[in-house]
Amino acid sequence: FIVLTAAEFFLPLRSLGSAFHVAMNGASAGKKISALLKKPLPEWGKEKYEKQDITIEGVDFSYTPERKIIDGANMVFSRGMTAIVGESGSGKSTIAGLITGALRADKGEVKAGEKNLSSLDRSKYYSQLALISCNTYIFNASVEDNFRLAKPDVTQEEIWQALRKVNLDGFIKQNGGLEKIINEDGGNISGGQKQRLALAVNLVCDKYVYIFDEATSNIDVDSEKIISDNVVALARDKIVIMISHRLANVVKADKIYYIEKGRVAEQGTHDILMSMDGKYAQLYKTQQRLEKGYSEEVV
Repeated sequence: FIVLTAAEFFLPLRSLGSAFHVAMNGASAGKKISALLKKPLPEWGKEKYEKQDITIEGVDFSYTPERKIIDGANMVFSRGMTAIVGESGSGKSTIAGLITGALRADKGEVKAGEKNLSSLDRSKYYSQLALISCNTYIFNASVEDNFRLAKPDVTQEEIWQALRKVNLDGFIKQNGGLEKIINEDGGNISGGQKQRLALAVNLVCDKYVYIFDEATSNIDVDSEKIISDNVVALARDKIVIMISHRLANVVKADKIYYIEKGRVAEQGTHDILMSMDGKYAQLYKTQQRLEKGYSEEVV
C-alpha cells in the first residue's frame, strides 16, 4: 500500500517538472520570435528586371558573426543550366536565398545585369523567378486552385499540358480531375507526386529564372527522372539553377560550381571537373560506387 501511494504522491511533482520544461521551451521560442520580428525587412527599389544574367560578385554572408557561411563567392548564372554542388552545410541553399533576395550579402553584390538586386522592384523580379525546393508548399485546395494561385488566368488546357509534362495527368484524371482537393501540404499524395505537382504549377507561370533547391531529394527514381528531364528542357531558353547533393543530376549542366566551406573551390563542366580529379571528381566517383553497390545488393 505504501509503495502504491508513494507513486501517486510523486505524480503531481512529475507534472510540475514537465510543465517547467514546457515553459522554458516557450520562453526560448518567444525570444527567437521577438528577435526575428525586430530584424529590418530587406529593402527593394523600383527598377525592372530585364531578363538578364544574375551575378554574385565577391559576396560574403554569415548568419552569426562567429561563422562565415559564404566567403568571397564569385558566380555567374546565364541562360542554360548552372549547378551548385557540395557537401551538406557548404552554403548551397544560402546562395539560393541570396539570389531570391531573401538574404542580403554582408559584403559584395548580387546583381541582375548591371543592377544591384536591392534596386529592383520585388514584385516584378519575383514575377520572373521560381523556387522549387524539397519542401515546396502545396495548399489545401483543388488542383486547379493551386495552379490559379500561381497564375490567375491559367486555362484548363494549360494545366493539363503542364500535368502531362510531369506525367501526373493520368493520376489526376483517375482521382477526381482538376477538382481533386489536395490536403494541407500535399498530405494525401506521395512525395514524388507532390514534387511533380509543384513543378507543374511553376511550369505554367513561364518564369525566366528557375531555382531547383534539392527538388529531387527523398523521391522515387521515376519522379526524379521526370523532374530532371524537365529541368534540361527548361534550360534551353531559361536560367536554370540546380542545387543538388546527387551529382548524377548535374552531369548535363553547362557549368558546375563546387562549393566547399562557403568558397567556390572548383568550377567548370562535368568533363572538365572530372579531368581535374579534384574534390568534385572524388565525390562523384564515391556516389557512383555507392549507388552501384546498392543496385547490385537490391538485385
